[in-house]
Order: sequence, then C-alpha cells, then structure tokens
Amino acid sequence: MFGKQDLIDAMALECDVAKHLFAKLPREDWAATLAWRPSPAQRSTEELLRFLSYCGIGATLTCVEGTWDGWKRVAQRGEEMGMDGFTAAMDRQKEEITALLSGLAEEEVSTRTAKNPLGQELSLGRALMEMPLRWLGGYRMQLFLYARALGADIGTPDCWYGLSREKPAQ
Repeated sequence: MFGKQDLIDAMALECDVAKHLFAKLPREDWAATLAWRPSPAQRSTEELLRFLSYCGIGATLTCVEGTWDGWKRVAQRGEEMGMDGFTAAMDRQKEEITALLSGLAEEEVSTRTAKNPLGQELSLGRALMEMPLRWLGGYRMQLFLYARALGADIGTPDCWYGLSREKPAQ
C-alpha cells in the first residue's frame, strides 16, 4: 500500500533531482542562464528556481493546515532567496515536508480532507499527490528542459533519478 512515507520519499527525491539539475546549469554566463526564458510568457530560470524552492512545502502546508497562510510565508522566503541558497532551500524544503508529514498519523492521510486550488475537496493523501508531489515533479521536469535548452550535457537519468550519464571510457 502507498503510504505516508512513500509520499515523503517521493517528494524528497524530487527535491534531490532538482538540486542535481541546478548543479548542471551552465555557469559560463550565469546572469544569462538565470535570465533565460523559453518565451516571454514563461518563467525565467531564476523565477523557476525560486518557485521550486517552496512549491513543495507550500502546497504541503496548504493541504495539512487547510489555509494558504503557510504558502504565503514560504513564498516570501523563496522570493527573497539568492541563487546561492537554492540547494540549502531544497534541503530545508525536504526537512520541513518530512517533519510536517511525519507528524500525521497514517490514517489521517486517507481520512482527512484537503481542498485543491479549485476548491475541490479531496482526501489528504490524494491532495498531497496532486499538489506538492505533482508540482515538484512538473517543475523539476521544466528545470530539466531549461537546462537542456541552455546547453547542459544531461540525459534521462539526470531528469528522473538525479544521476549523471555514464561517460564511455577513453
């Protein structure tokens, strides 16, 4: 059965993969890397990194607390973060998600309810999968695509597992 610890582990993996991808972003012209956006209507790399730094814990807080107050707190923290703080922010996000979800009884995940941004009431477990887990995964994928578009030498293992491709022996 898929349980609370599975959610914690899945969200932690998404945070770790995002950190891995962050380390792969081209640094030759860091300002240009951070300013890059695929189109005018999309987030820049910097805006994406800021959002990734809090979307998991923000949505988890929203699901567990039942208000968007926690989201607002962590969003402010993310917007103030310097890019040198991204890795630490992802580690903090993992720790906060773990602490928050570890404090719940296993049965609360299936018996409590939470509302998604559309106001639909879901079981807490489903809300945690549909909000923080999906958002972390979706924006991690976006970071992978940004890194590839910016010229990073990365592949499938980098995206899904945070592992660099093996280079052939010379």
